[in-house]
Amino acid sequence: MKSVSVTQLNEYIAKKLREDYRLRNLAVEGEISGFSRSGRHYYLNLKDANSIIKCAIWDSNARNIDMSLVKNGEKIIAIGDISPYPKNGNYSFSIRQVESIGQGELMAEFNRIKAKLEKEGLFDQKYKKPIPEFPKCIGVVTSATGAAITDIREIVTAKNNYTDLLIFPTLVQGVGAPASIIDSIETANRVAKERRIDFLIVGRGGGPSEELVAFNDEGVARAIFASELPIISAVGHEIDFSISDFVADVRAATPTKAAELAVPDTNELYMEIEENLRRLHESASYKIKAERQLLDSRIQLLQSNMNNKTNQARAMVEKALISIRENDPRNIFSKGYSAVLDDNEIIVSSVDDVKEGETYKIKMRDGSFKAEVVSKERN
Repeated sequence: MKSVSVTQLNEYIAKKLREDYRLRNLAVEGEISGFSRSGRHYYLNLKDANSIIKCAIWDSNARNIDMSLVKNGEKIIAIGDISPYPKNGNYSFSIRQVESIGQGELMAEFNRIKAKLEKEGLFDQKYKKPIPEFPKCIGVVTSATGAAITDIREIVTAKNNYTDLLIFPTLVQGVGAPASIIDSIETANRVAKERRIDFLIVGRGGGPSEELVAFNDEGVARAIFASELPIISAVGHEIDFSISDFVADVRAATPTKAAELAVPDTNELYMEIEENLRRLHESASYKIKAERQLLDSRIQLLQSNMNNKTNQARAMVEKALISIRENDPRNIFSKGYSAVLDDNEIIVSSVDDVKEGETYKIKMRDGSFKAEVVSKERN
């Protein structure tokens, strides 16, 4: 049997697809999911209950389409052609025209559950529990083999060497996913009674809206609301919103964002502590220096006051000594003066106290003698 190359096979299939007139000007009905934009072009999936086809809206066609009709959950009729890609053996539906036919079934169910739970108050801010700032252990409810747990583990361990991760392996898509998510949340709350778990991250990585549908389940929403542990919801990409996001205590746009939000950067904390210690040391040194200067100033003032007091006291003593010397009777006697003393050795200072016929003691510089009063007269 003669063989053909992969390129030959792909080009043959592509040629057949291009030549089949039934694959041109097709009108395809389906619900939009996985809508995104890259550069000037748009990409999306059209799906029904059983199948999905990848689609593209090129920039040249987008100019003629009301792009407000093109959003996740919308049910549309898309008119276009099958476009094969021989290089990778794929094909997609190239859309040239869009007609809206209302809301898709998944979006309708999403809005029904959202309105019901919102009316019951499950989204109220008053029920939101705070996320601990310095967690010792974080529980993660997600697939044990998905990209989400890898991203969370890498970011947490890179930022923080203090926090442990406790993984609760969970189905995050498919028929059994809602029950598995509920069971993992309830199990985590039971485990938290035996060992420390600060809060939970519940979610999964991105994908088409039909793969995220488990996180729009009413039972999952009620399990999140009933959880005693605070919960960060991290489902899909930034543009994806789930019922879990509304009922959880905090919504993170992606599992990566959840990991970044969940733990502080210990390297930054260490640097902050070092900076605070440096500032504290500088402040203490400045304070000590200022207090020492104040103490020195007060000591100098005290010494100055003491010197002034001493000088004043010395001056007073010298003045007193001068006064004492000037008023010392011995000095007076040396100038030729004498003192008259009565029998009791009391100085007689007035002629009125002198009695004629009495004998008085006359004290002089170098001795004394007694004299009798013969007569007296007043000046």
